[in-house]
Amino acid sequence: MQWHAEKRVDDDTLRHPADGDAWKNFDIENDWFARDPQNVRLGLATDGFNPFGIMSSSYSIRPVVVMPYNLPPWKCMTEPFMMLSLLIPRRNSPGKDIDVYLRPLIDGLKDLWEYGVWTYDAYKNEHFQMHVAVLWTINDFPAYEDLSGWSTKGYLACPVCNKDAPSRKLRNKICYMFHRRFLPHGHVWRKSRMFDGKVENRSHPKYLSGKELLHQLNSIKENDFGKHPNKMKRKRTPEELNWTKKSIFFELSYWEKLKLRHNLDVMHIEKNICDNLLGTMLNIEGKTKDNVSARLDLEDMKIKKELHLKKMDDGSYLMPVACYTLSKEERKKFCCFLKSVKFPDRYA
Repeated sequence: MQWHAEKRVDDDTLRHPADGDAWKNFDIENDWFARDPQNVRLGLATDGFNPFGIMSSSYSIRPVVVMPYNLPPWKCMTEPFMMLSLLIPRRNSPGKDIDVYLRPLIDGLKDLWEYGVWTYDAYKNEHFQMHVAVLWTINDFPAYEDLSGWSTKGYLACPVCNKDAPSRKLRNKICYMFHRRFLPHGHVWRKSRMFDGKVENRSHPKYLSGKELLHQLNSIKENDFGKHPNKMKRKRTPEELNWTKKSIFFELSYWEKLKLRHNLDVMHIEKNICDNLLGTMLNIEGKTKDNVSARLDLEDMKIKKELHLKKMDDGSYLMPVACYTLSKEERKKFCCFLKSVKFPDRYA
């Protein structure tokens, strides 16, 4: 449990959470905690799934798992060291009511931070007062809303941009396509008009501290959990931005000072991007993102004229083939390549 302090090599290469800025910033803010490497740092992960494997069933179960980051990276995320702290069985997702289920866990974490627990170290053959802290949560984007209290829907869906989220209304959806603002100033893609027909001159959004977030949360009315016949859904005021509640994690005294509170797990992001890319390149019906609606959006934005729908003499419309759409022969070669890929465990 002291690997992160005694055996980790700190050479500015990110191999372990202890190499990141969030961990180091936490040590600076809580030096008394960092002085004892035996104190435990946890990550908290949650996601809902259907335990019966039937997609048509509305039943859902949500485990809340914590894992210790004191261990080396090849151990801390493995099954023997992951601890199931909660199991939330419901017919549907708990939504913002997840705080009700998290109450016992948060109360325990508050005691472990403030008072600690008298613990035996088998390696050193001694007792010590162990304190525990949760550094961040790991979840997909819908669960981000449940845990953080920031709605991931609408014009202000981006929790990083906060009230400075530059979204755009297209024909059938809200689009978040202003990601070039995160590029360095002077980057060649900032000057390109291929993305939305405009040059991007804005800088990246301002980083908001926990104190600034709490100032925003002061405008939110006290949250009533659960459903009630007299409880009516109301529209949020402009001062509330996209906040739906004050997260229960802010009851942890160190939470507002954390540099990184919520992480999006790589698995969901990689899978979704891969599905969309393959569906578009292979032109799979129902899965491709290159459809009539997308072509009309390009026409509205006045970009990529070669992909605009072309009206034929008989009144129908022709959708030109895009350069990224594979032909029948190219699809065969691509599928043969995937079939030939070998994995260490012979399974994929």
